Amino acid sequence: MPDPHVHVVTTMLARPHTAEQFAAAMRELVQAGRRLPGNRRFEAWQGTGDPREFVVLEVWDSDDAADAHLGSAHTEKAFVAIGPLLELPSALVRHVRVA
Repeated sequence: MPDPHVHVVTTMLARPHTAEQFAAAMRELVQAGRRLPGNRRFEAWQGTGDPREFVVLEVWDSDDAADAHLGSAHTEKAFVAIGPLLELPSALVRHVRVA
């Protein structure tokens, strides 16, 4: 039986000397995202080899739930905070499980 959930993987690279500030913004985003309806998992990970590398893993009940998160006030606030800290544009990709 296929997994009906939407899995979102976002990769980000912070500018030099901003990793701790970036991590703080990620912690706020994760805590707010976990409280939203339809969220099953929301985690942010920081690279051990390069602390400027971040990966966010999310699982949502549906595309609508994921879209609601992207359109929320807390997400907009986080994007305003992390935007100037990004070395490169973030890469956000939605997935569904195939196996």
